[in-house]
Amino acid sequence: MSIVSWADYGITGEVTVGRPAAASPYKRQIQRRIDKALSDIDRLAVSTDGHFYSAISFGADSLVADHLMRRYYPDHPAMWVNQGPLAEWPDCLALKDQMVANGLPLVELTPDVTLYDWYRLHGIPTSSAMDSKDDKELNEALMYAPIRRFQESSAARGYLWGLRYDGEGNHRRILIQSRGTLYHRKTDGQYVCSPVGHWSKHEIWAYIDLFALPYAKMYDIDRLEIRNGPPIGTSALNMGRIVKLKHNFPHIWRVAVSEFPELQRYT
Repeated sequence: MSIVSWADYGITGEVTVGRPAAASPYKRQIQRRIDKALSDIDRLAVSTDGHFYSAISFGADSLVADHLMRRYYPDHPAMWVNQGPLAEWPDCLALKDQMVANGLPLVELTPDVTLYDWYRLHGIPTSSAMDSKDDKELNEALMYAPIRRFQESSAARGYLWGLRYDGEGNHRRILIQSRGTLYHRKTDGQYVCSPVGHWSKHEIWAYIDLFALPYAKMYDIDRLEIRNGPPIGTSALNMGRIVKLKHNFPHIWRVAVSEFPELQRYT
């Protein structure tokens, strides 16, 4: 049987909304963050003559970045790369569908090969490093190549995304600290804006609560720890990723190991 969706396994996604009352202690702090973020987005608009988009994954950080942009630029496109069967969280897919139904101008990109098929063709990458040769080749095929094609076809000169360094990897901290929240990338000429680059995870969630934004319900398990990288993704496999998947999302884990039994050895 051809796998086309989580529904094949009886799994459906859920969306919930932020709780404004929970954000009350953060209101003044969040307003300062908003003012700076909107200033960065305006600088992006000037630098690109308005030819920019929002890169969205439907995770918490990119959700906030996109919402900030839409305050002043509601018609600018959001771009999302659909990595294929089992590579996107059911709750994030449900959120995507809801936001599109409510008017989000989404451009959905599809790579030449899905993550599922990549694993079938090349096997499960088992390196503990997130910048291994296999990881780089996979990211080129599934993310960078379709994004470049989109940028060229749309004449986009820049984008904003939900990159944030607080509590994340050192490579993110180095990028924000060395280049700032808006920089010009010489390799492809794109302007890159990180409007929530200096925000903490607490501030991200305070914003979502304050404006009662819809979000993927999976985050309610642990707002500070849950990530929305591909459910069947194996970057940093040896660092406990599959163990966490089994603990937090046993129904997703069961699907993953049924399709890729070799993952069981990592739990």
